[in-house]
Amino acid sequence: MKNRLAVLLALLVPAVPAVADEFIDIQGHPVWVDSSTTIVVDDEVLPPGSPIPQTPGLRAEARFPTASAAQPGPHGVVPAATIVFSYAVRGSVTSTNPLRVLGQEVTVTADTGSTGLPGGNIGNIALGDHLDVSGYVDTNSSLLASYIEYLPTPTPRWLLSGYVTAVNGAEIMLGPQRVSLAGVSPIDCGASVDVGEFLEIRADAIPNFTAGSVLDTVTRLTCVVPVPLGTPGALGALTGIVGTILSNTSFQFGPYAVSYDANTEFRFGSADDLAPGAAAEIDGVFGPGLTFVAQGIQFDAPIIRIEGPVFPADVVPGGNGTVHVLANTVRRAAQLRDEDLVYANGINQARQVEVRGYLDRQGNRWATRARLRGGPDAADSRAVGPVDSVNRPLLSVLGLTLDTTAAVAYEDPAGNPIDADTFFLGALPGAIVEQNGAWDGVGTLTGGVVALIMGVDPPPPEGPQRSLIVGRFGGGDRVFADGFD
Repeated sequence: MKNRLAVLLALLVPAVPAVADEFIDIQGHPVWVDSSTTIVVDDEVLPPGSPIPQTPGLRAEARFPTASAAQPGPHGVVPAATIVFSYAVRGSVTSTNPLRVLGQEVTVTADTGSTGLPGGNIGNIALGDHLDVSGYVDTNSSLLASYIEYLPTPTPRWLLSGYVTAVNGAEIMLGPQRVSLAGVSPIDCGASVDVGEFLEIRADAIPNFTAGSVLDTVTRLTCVVPVPLGTPGALGALTGIVGTILSNTSFQFGPYAVSYDANTEFRFGSADDLAPGAAAEIDGVFGPGLTFVAQGIQFDAPIIRIEGPVFPADVVPGGNGTVHVLANTVRRAAQLRDEDLVYANGINQARQVEVRGYLDRQGNRWATRARLRGGPDAADSRAVGPVDSVNRPLLSVLGLTLDTTAAVAYEDPAGNPIDADTFFLGALPGAIVEQNGAWDGVGTLTGGVVALIMGVDPPPPEGPQRSLIVGRFGGGDRVFADGFD
């Protein structure tokens, strides 16, 4: 399987000439660009001085020269050898509830960058509109969008990326989207296209394309790897979505089996939050045989866990469904794992419901997992999230008051017992804490066990040069100069 890097850049994206010496931001990592850096757009190498996208939110990949060939620039920083900007899907909207583009469900949060949306709101998108979506592809045929562009003029060329979920003779499925292989010669797919392979599909546009239409205008179909391959022994920083959990110390992340241990540093969550559908950045070392040893794991957004009594009226099922639990309304993300069909079908009697997910930058709650935990039990409720304010013995978390007055125990991030003083030294605004206690039915949790999940720590220093950085484009010097942050 060949590691092709595919990118689609819309003609309407604002662009500026490349500057010989410039820092850009990829997932919080400064990346140095100079005249030797190759910029790749839509499988083509841009000539020096060509426009490059200045659209924060685009998925970007920066690859650096090998250690033997690395030559630091005037700032003592090695410039990137290649930078690739990419989209995951481009084409017609086939559903608005939930939002799907060419059958692929898309999560759009307050963290998603956008251009040209009618009225500036994703809710104004209609069936048949054309969108470019950049972001991270989940194994459940969904996308966590980092950037979306509305195309007022339908584009003649479509792009579809994702995992094969079914093969039926000369037709395959990427989630609900049917794709015809008739007359298509797959590239880098071996003897056949199989379930689980990751594809990049280019196709001509089809007028009046709907959710039930077959994509039968394929011009190129390639088996690719969803995360670029790194050099064994080299450092890397990869961003994407957690796949299958392989063991209590490893999980699938694109093509890699990622392992972690007690020395792995976590931010915005803990090892307990590593679950399918979670978006994260992983820093570490590439190993042999598509393995990756994690030195640090940072969730893309602060994690939340909420468990408590839920009544049938508290659940709005469907593609844009919500669950109201412990005074919090949690939206369904496309990356949701809903084994008990809470969001899919609702509930017909009061139950104890656990929801796990994350907060976007506007404080919206998003669910990536929901489970039934038996009958309703207000005395065994739980809230996990970032601290908003502290007035000992009270903490404000997720709009709730966590009252620790009658707490029976305090724990540190490793689960070891600590005293109240030690807990409150770490439970500062921004820290992530947990209380497993009694819910009063209004807005307060009391008693039980109180734990510090993650303290407020400064981000780690950049450290040694990475060979590969994959993540969200945050802009360049000129963007920052215009006030972007």
